[in-house]
Amino acid sequence: MKSKIFIVLLIALSLGCTKKHSEVIDCPAQPCTMEFRSITVQFKDKSGGVLEVKNYSAINKRTKESMVPANQKGINEAGFYTIVDDGLLRKLSSEGDEITVSATHPSTGQTKVTNYKISGGCNCHVNRVSGPEVVTFN
Repeated sequence: MKSKIFIVLLIALSLGCTKKHSEVIDCPAQPCTMEFRSITVQFKDKSGGVLEVKNYSAINKRTKESMVPANQKGINEAGFYTIVDDGLLRKLSSEGDEITVSATHPSTGQTKVTNYKISGGCNCHVNRVSGPEVVTFN
């Protein structure tokens, strides 16, 4: 009797667990290039100088998840911040998600919030649908 109850509980638990983790996107096969794409933004001051901003964030409005790639340590050598890259492709919808990027000027404290539409999902690579490449602080 105990073994029957144990088996029923085990089956119920396994079914409950698979429903939560079955968010795998079933994409059709398609030919894609082997390149790795990133969508970036560059922040500049009013005189055109590149800024290393504070409190940088990129949040997917649909999922409420941070889209900043795990390997990003801040600004890169050319002054660009990564909004999203192909490593996060499947966390985006194929039609495009709205990503809210926020950053604070290091000396004035001014915060800029900019919206982007970026597609991913079943596409081969992430793609900027809309949103500026450069954000300039006043």
